[in-house]
Amino acid sequence: MAMSSSLLLTTLFANAGTIGGAPLVYAAEQPTAKTLTQEEALKQAQKWVAVPADYRLLRARYVGANEAYSTAPIWRVVWEKANEASLSVTIDAVSGKLLDYSKYGENESGGGSAQISREQAEKAATAFLERVTTADERARLSKANEYVPPNQPMFRGEQREFVTFTRVENEIPFLENGFRFIVDHNGEVMSFSREWYEGKLPDAAKVIDSAEAAKKWDEQAAPTLLFSDMSVFGRSQRLAPFQLAYKYEADDPQFVDAATGQLLNALGKEASAKNIEPLGNTHAKAEEKPLISKEEAQRIAEQYIKKLPGSYRSEGSNGGGTSSGVDGVEVRRWSFSFTPLQGNGSGEEQTELSINDRGELVEYSVNENARFQRSGQKWEKAVTWEQAEASALKLVRTLYADRLGDIYLVKQSPSKETLQSMQEKGLPYEITFGWLQDGIPIEYAQFAVEVNPETGVAETLDNRSRWDGTPFVGAVGKDIVDRAAAKKAEQKQKTLQLTYYLPQEEPFPVPPQPREPILVYRYVGDAGVVLAETGEWLSFAEAKKQQKPSDIEGHPQQAALELALRMNWLSAEDGKLEPDKAVTRGELIQMIGRLTNRIEFNYLRPRFSSDEQQKPYPFADVDVKHPNYAAIQKGLQYGLIPKTGQTFAPDRTATRADAADIVARLLGYGDVLDKPEFFTVPYQDVPKKQVPAVALATAHGLLKGKSAASFAPEGTVSRGDVAEVMQALYELKKTKQ
Repeated sequence: MAMSSSLLLTTLFANAGTIGGAPLVYAAEQPTAKTLTQEEALKQAQKWVAVPADYRLLRARYVGANEAYSTAPIWRVVWEKANEASLSVTIDAVSGKLLDYSKYGENESGGGSAQISREQAEKAATAFLERVTTADERARLSKANEYVPPNQPMFRGEQREFVTFTRVENEIPFLENGFRFIVDHNGEVMSFSREWYEGKLPDAAKVIDSAEAAKKWDEQAAPTLLFSDMSVFGRSQRLAPFQLAYKYEADDPQFVDAATGQLLNALGKEASAKNIEPLGNTHAKAEEKPLISKEEAQRIAEQYIKKLPGSYRSEGSNGGGTSSGVDGVEVRRWSFSFTPLQGNGSGEEQTELSINDRGELVEYSVNENARFQRSGQKWEKAVTWEQAEASALKLVRTLYADRLGDIYLVKQSPSKETLQSMQEKGLPYEITFGWLQDGIPIEYAQFAVEVNPETGVAETLDNRSRWDGTPFVGAVGKDIVDRAAAKKAEQKQKTLQLTYYLPQEEPFPVPPQPREPILVYRYVGDAGVVLAETGEWLSFAEAKKQQKPSDIEGHPQQAALELALRMNWLSAEDGKLEPDKAVTRGELIQMIGRLTNRIEFNYLRPRFSSDEQQKPYPFADVDVKHPNYAAIQKGLQYGLIPKTGQTFAPDRTATRADAADIVARLLGYGDVLDKPEFFTVPYQDVPKKQVPAVALATAHGLLKGKSAASFAPEGTVSRGDVAEVMQALYELKKTKQ
């Protein structure tokens, strides 16, 4: 007798759990008589922001001025709503001022208007501003969004508006000071931050004139030519994942010191155009490498250990791990231990090498036990930074001898105070290297070598991020514009202006040093980069506008499409979402895969009992160059795609039956999809083998029949249809928490 699908439905989503009992409230350093007590801090926080009644206090933490990453005493307070939303507040522990506020998790699923206007956002931000600032502070602010703030974050797909009020003193803007807001699609302030230097600002009476500053900038400013990560610009048919572009990095000369006329970098230090030099002239072969097994990885590790001085005995594998690569696909790696024969044979002397499933060395370490035991202990003596660099260079030249032409040393000059702080806290020196393509750096493609400051020994190398991020594809074309032309393109978008500037902190893991503002001339205006192949200005602001689609207003599936945009399940391309466009099987699994990035389906997480199970399943029609390869591999690992057959047909138009099958597997029913005898459906057009998936998908309300008797299993699925399914899954998940 066939069983109704509803009888098989069980609780699909387990509660994530909460911290029971009293809220977790603690202080790393005790408040003093001059600072707010915990009770006072909580009262002050609730004065500034409204805490909903269904939120409970999760923790309140006092952070003293002498703790890491803190220059002033603060209270950090967090409230939580049933593990689905949180509200965080940071209060100045002396003045009680609101420093930061953020709210996560709420307002994401509602339809709302994804096209909230800039004026509406500014109105909401202004109302919040008037509540949490003084009249004197507001009198020293620019109009809303009068200036483009430096380093404004970009959120792909999320329909939010940024609002900034910039501090202005003596008619001179202080771009790093003021108040920043993020307003969501419903017009609610979801984030607030205060940056306000309380000390004396530099005297603007004695500065060079703007003409002299412009000449200095023309002669000496030097943006870096690099392969820039274009993901911040969203999807566009004309942009590759990486494009050759001119862009200012932190160490590039970009500001003119208004007092001296010297060119400064973002750290506020004198700088000149950097010369990036590869470590050698050997290059890795440009070839597509097959994924390898653990045994093959061990053989590669044994070849690497031969490059090191001395002789070693292999101790085999001591484990491994995985990390999420593009679209969540797992990148495997295995760790292998080697004991030096010339030592005393202790475990502390072991060298460990990690090889990933691409056959690449991703980690190296020695003296791991000793490093753990001495962690945090003050170094009694320390080699110079230059000596540490030499040690790191020696290790890199040894391990990567076959690709030194693809690697360069990132020049760093830590201050005396920074080095002293690292020595006091027992921190290693971290020497950074970058990857090159055709002699040009690849943005964010870097790795680090840690050097023991006491012995000068390079003890670790970590290159995992190189293989976990967006795969690099790119080459230098024959014709690119020069740096001078790129600077002219920038000048057309901006105006040279005298401003206050607060230098960036040094990029080292030590407590921030007090920073003093300076007066600089800099080009102020639209933020972006210059494409090197065309000399075109690529604007961040315009890119954000392109992420707001112009083709979903009034669409029947508008609410679901807006949610998919906010959650980054779908993304607009060149300002269009194309809601009625049919999706392919590869695109369908990619969209559902993105859903699992935002919704936790614990039972789908890969759990491999053997190395064989962990290997990627090969489809003859899905090679590593296919745009949906990573998403398909993730789907296989999560059980959303059965490991059967030799082809997947990723470019074939997806059907409603395909969608039902993936949805049923997403809900954890993969094991019963081959048991049609247990299910019935009212539809006359559903083949027997598709009955379980259709029954489960329709029983949960995730898909609907076309009529009482027809499901149309071979019908196509549009982007709007997928958005509706994902919205229903999201709501189902919330009701089961």
